Amino acid sequence: MKSLLALVVIIALAVLYLLPSYMAFARGAKDRWLILVINVFLGGSIIGWGVAFYMATRTPKKVGGSAETSA
Repeated sequence: MKSLLALVVIIALAVLYLLPSYMAFARGAKDRWLILVINVFLGGSIIGWGVAFYMATRTPKKVGGSAETSA
């Protein structure tokens, strides 16, 4: 029973650790591979995980003018 609980905890922590990478790929973020690298190699620190999370959740910048100004 303890080994099952330990396995569940390890899987939950791994999912939480890789959450920014999963979000980046699910949202189709432009820098998703960079986010994965930052998450895997620097995610152990709070700062690295936070940077990866920020990059995964930021809204992409819109390119070009709006439809109203191009009339």
